[in-house]
Amino acid sequence: MNILTSDWNSSKEQLKFVRTQVFIIEQGIDPIDEWDDEDQYAVHFVSFGTTAVPTGTCRLTEKGQIGRLAVLPAYRHQGYGERLLRKAVQVAREMGIQTVFLNAQVEVQSFYEKQNFRSDGKVFLEAGKLHVRMERSI
Repeated sequence: MNILTSDWNSSKEQLKFVRTQVFIIEQGIDPIDEWDDEDQYAVHFVSFGTTAVPTGTCRLTEKGQIGRLAVLPAYRHQGYGERLLRKAVQVAREMGIQTVFLNAQVEVQSFYEKQNFRSDGKVFLEAGKLHVRMERSI
């Protein structure tokens, strides 16, 4: 498994492929909610298995927000999400960020808790899905 650290312009096709499959097609999120201006400025991460086909994505904003973590269904529960998240935390640390945060879909909150993220417990609606804000000191 390899994780590529990239930018939007260099990896746009791979990022769009994974996020379209997971968020737009699988989860039914409106494309208007998926694509935003943060993509242009964020650090992006793309995971690959043994082929050139991307298996997952994640992004990190300069404010320390981790987001758009997505892994294709065939590659879930194999460590891709965990590795993408760890890479984003590592890069945030290298950028001098002391606390990272994210808005986790409620049904995957436990995944982030296993990675030492803690919730404030307040549930809110984002892109038609229930989310909870979580953060972690690094």
